[in-house]
Amino acid sequence: MSGGEDPRVRVDALFEQALELEGAERQTFLERETAGEPALRAELDALLRLVDTPAPQLDPVALADGPVWRALADGLDGGADEAPPDADSGRRIGAWRLLQELGRGGMGTVYLAERASGGFQQRGALKLIRPGVDSAEFLLRFAQERQILASLEHPGIARLLDGGRDEHGLPWLAMEYVEGRPLDRYCDALRLDLDARLALFADIGRAVAYAHRHLIVHRDLKPSNIVVTDAGAVKLLDFGIAKVLSGSGGADEPLTRTAARIFTPEYATPEQVTGAPATTATDVYQLGLLLYELLTGQRAQQRADDSLAALERSVCQYAPPRPSLRVADADTAACAARRTTPAALRRALRGDLDNIVGKALRKAPERRYATASALVDDIERWRQGRPVLARPESFGYRTGKFVRRHPFGVAGAAAALLLLLAYSVTVTLQAETIARERDRARAEATRAHQVQALVLRLFEGADPEASGGAQLSARELLDRGWESIEAELGDHPQVQAELLGTVGEAYRQLGLYDRAEPLFDRALEQAATVASDDPRLLARALRNRGRLHTDRGDYPQADMLLRDALARFQAAAAPPHPDIADTLDDLGHAAFRGGDHAAALALYRDALAMRRQLFGEAHVDVAQSLDGMGVVLRHQGDYAGAEPLLREALDLRRRLLPATHPRLAGSLSNLALARSNLGDYDSAAALYHEALALAIQVHGDSHPQVARVLNNQARLLHTRGDFDGALALLRRALEVRRRAFGERHPAVAQNLNDLGLALTQAGDLDAAEPYYLQALEAYEPDHPWRSATVYNLGWLAELRGDFVAAERHYREALARQRIDYGEEHERVGTDLSRLGLVLHRQGRLDEAEPHLRQALEIYRKRLPAGHQRLALALLPLGELLTDRGERDEALPLLQEAWQLRHDTFGEADPRTVAAADALARASRTR
Repeated sequence: MSGGEDPRVRVDALFEQALELEGAERQTFLERETAGEPALRAELDALLRLVDTPAPQLDPVALADGPVWRALADGLDGGADEAPPDADSGRRIGAWRLLQELGRGGMGTVYLAERASGGFQQRGALKLIRPGVDSAEFLLRFAQERQILASLEHPGIARLLDGGRDEHGLPWLAMEYVEGRPLDRYCDALRLDLDARLALFADIGRAVAYAHRHLIVHRDLKPSNIVVTDAGAVKLLDFGIAKVLSGSGGADEPLTRTAARIFTPEYATPEQVTGAPATTATDVYQLGLLLYELLTGQRAQQRADDSLAALERSVCQYAPPRPSLRVADADTAACAARRTTPAALRRALRGDLDNIVGKALRKAPERRYATASALVDDIERWRQGRPVLARPESFGYRTGKFVRRHPFGVAGAAAALLLLLAYSVTVTLQAETIARERDRARAEATRAHQVQALVLRLFEGADPEASGGAQLSARELLDRGWESIEAELGDHPQVQAELLGTVGEAYRQLGLYDRAEPLFDRALEQAATVASDDPRLLARALRNRGRLHTDRGDYPQADMLLRDALARFQAAAAPPHPDIADTLDDLGHAAFRGGDHAAALALYRDALAMRRQLFGEAHVDVAQSLDGMGVVLRHQGDYAGAEPLLREALDLRRRLLPATHPRLAGSLSNLALARSNLGDYDSAAALYHEALALAIQVHGDSHPQVARVLNNQARLLHTRGDFDGALALLRRALEVRRRAFGERHPAVAQNLNDLGLALTQAGDLDAAEPYYLQALEAYEPDHPWRSATVYNLGWLAELRGDFVAAERHYREALARQRIDYGEEHERVGTDLSRLGLVLHRQGRLDEAEPHLRQALEIYRKRLPAGHQRLALALLPLGELLTDRGERDEALPLLQEAWQLRHDTFGEADPRTVAAADALARASRTR
C-alpha cells in the first residue's frame, strides 16, 4: 500500500462524528462532508442504518437463554436436547441432593438443594454451570464468581455455603437459599409507606457499601436480584457479573473478556452502555434507579426499541423526570400500595427526595454520590428530618452542557438577543429606574408614617390618663388604636394592604378570627390592585388568609392560598428567603392539621434547612421548624425521635424569647405530650403546669391556646386515673373551643372524643356515648383523627358485652389507621390488641392470636422498655395463651404486665388488680 491515508480512517472518523448528531443536523453534516462522493455517502448511510436498526436477538435476556445462546451451546455439546426442568431432581452433587429447579441464567441452572451428608440439615441454592459452555472463558468467570461470594460475609448478601466440581468436571457452588419475595413485590404486597421503603433501601445500600469496601461492584442491581424475607430482611443475590476492582487476576488476564456488554437494559448505567470501566459509581447509579422505582412505582429508564443507538440515547443523554413529576393522578394503584394519594405522594417526593434521586442518577459518574454510604446517609438525613446534602444540578452546569452540545445555535441566538436588549436597555432603563425609585420612596415614607401613627395610637390607649386609669387588654388597645387610625388610611392601596394585614394578623394571634377575617379580605383586595408593582404584598395577603383558614379547619382552602403565596414569593426572590421559609412552615402546619403527616414533615424539613442557611442554629424561626417537626413525629408514633427536637425547640425559645412569650406555652405543652408518651409522667406534669400558667398569663382564660394546653393536660390526668380532674379540664377546654371555632372543627371534635373517653374510663358508659357521636358529627368524613372515635365506640360496645359491634368498630378503625399511620404505628397496635381481645371473647382463639402477637410486636418496637402501655398488649395475649393451655409462655407475659402496672399505678389501682387476677389464674392452671 502507498504512503497515502487509509480510506477506512476517514470513514471511521466521519461515522463517529455523525453519531453525535441527530435529525437535520446529521443530514446537513453528511451532505457537506460527502459532496461529490456518492460511494462514501452510501457506506455511511448503511452504517448509520445498522446502528438504528432494532436487534432484539442481542438483548441480554435473549443472549442468556435465546437462540444465539442455544446455537452456541448446541455447537459445543453436539446439539444435545435440553433436559426438562426437573430432570436432575434427586441427583447428588458433592454433599448436596438436588430437589427442584429454581431458574436458569446465562451461565447455568440454579436448583433448590438439601445437604445429603455432613450430619446436619441444610438447604441451599445450588448453581451448576450449563453443560457445553465450559470454555476457559466461562470457567474463569465462574471461578471469579465463587471467589467473590466467598469473600463476602454480610447479613444483607446471600453467602456462599459450598463449592466444587461434579462428576463431569463442571463447577458448581451452593449458596444460601433465601425464602422471600423480590423487593418491589414485597413492598407492594405489604403496602409499605415511603418511610418503610426507604428503610429497606438503606439496608440495601449498606450491603452494597460493604461489597464496595471489599473492592467489589455488583453491576446488576434490580428488584429481582434483591429478596426480602418474611421477617423484613433484605438479601442481595447474584454477584455473578460483579467485577473485582483490585485487579487480582493473573498477568495474562485479557483486558476485554467479550465484546458483549452484560447488563439489564432498563437498569443499565451510562458506563455499561458506552463500555466504560465499571466502578462503585455504577452501583450508585443503579441504586438511584432502584430508589426511583421504590418511590414512584415506575422505572426511571424506558427503552423505545432494541437498537444500541436508542438505548444509548435513553441511558446516556435523557435524564428521567423528577420523581414528584412522574406521579400522575391516574397512579392510584401505585399510591395505594404506598398508603397515600397522588397529591400527597407528589408533595412528599418534591424537594429533598427529588434531589437525592437526581444526584444518584447523574450521567457523569464523578457528579453522583461519591459512595453508596453517602447516598444512604442522605436518605437517613431525610428520614430524621435533617437537611440533606443533595442539591439539584446547578444552572451553570446545565447551561454549560447545553452550550457544548449546540455551540453555533447558542452563539447566534445570544448575539441577536444582546442587540435587542442593548437597544431596549439604553432607551428605558434610566427613566424607569428614576420613576420607580421615586414612587417607592414616597410609598415607603407614607407607610412608615402610618405605621408610626398606629403604634403611637396603641400606646396612647395604654396611657392611664387617656384610659381613665383602667388597665386595658391587648384586644382593647388594638380596637381603640385601629378605630382611630382606620379612617386616615387614604388612597394608598399599598399602605392600606400592609396595615390591614398587620392588624388582621394581630387579631388572629389573639384568637379573634371574626375580627381578623374582614381585615384580611380588604388587605387582599388592595394588594391585588398593586400586584404588578409589589408582588410580595399580594403574597403576604394570601399567606395571612391561608393561615386563618388553617386556624378555622378549612385545610384544602388554606393549602391552595398558601401555595399561591409560595409561588409568588419564589418568583419575587431567589431562595433562601425568610418569606419563602415562613410560607413553607405555614404549609407544613396546614398539612399536619389536615392529616397529611408525610407532607407536613417534608415541608417543615425544607423550612428548617432554609432557616438554618439564613440564620444559623440559634434563631427563633429555627425553633419554630424544630417544634413543628417534633409534633409531626409524635403523631406518627416516633416518640423517641420527637422528644429531642421538641426539647431543642424549647431550649432555643427559652434562650431567645422573653419569659412570657406566647410560643413558650405551646412548646412546653408539645414537649409534655412527648414525655407523657414515653412514660415520663412527672416531667410531663411539671411542663403542663408551667405551660398552662403561662398561656393564661399571656392570653387570658378564653384563648384557643389555653384550651389546647387544658386538653393535653387532661390526657395526662386521665392516664394517671384522675378522671374527675380530667373531665373538669376537658369541659373548660370544650367551652373555649366552641366559642372560638363553632361546632364543626377538628379541635372541637377531638375535645368531645376525649370527654367521652374519660367518662368511659370512669365507668359512665351512657354519658360517654353522646360525646362520641357528637365528635363523629364534627369531624370531616376522611379526617385521620376520626378513626380514634370509631375505636372508642368499639371499646364502649366491648364494655357493654356487645362483642360483635365492638369487632365491627375495631375493624373499621384498624383499616383507616393503617392507611393514615402505616403498619407499625402504636395506634395500629392498639386496634389489633382490642380486636384480638373481642375475638377471644367470642371463642375465636385461632383468629385472635395473630392479632395479639402482632400488637405486642408493634408495642415493643414503638415503646421504650418499662412503659406501662406495653401491658395493653401483654395482658390480653397472656390471657389467651392461658385459655389455650400454654401456661409456660403465658406466665412471663402476665408477670411483666402486672409489674409494669404495679410500678406505674400502684398495687390498689383497678388496672393493676386486673393484671394480678390474670396472673393468679394462669398460675393455678394445670
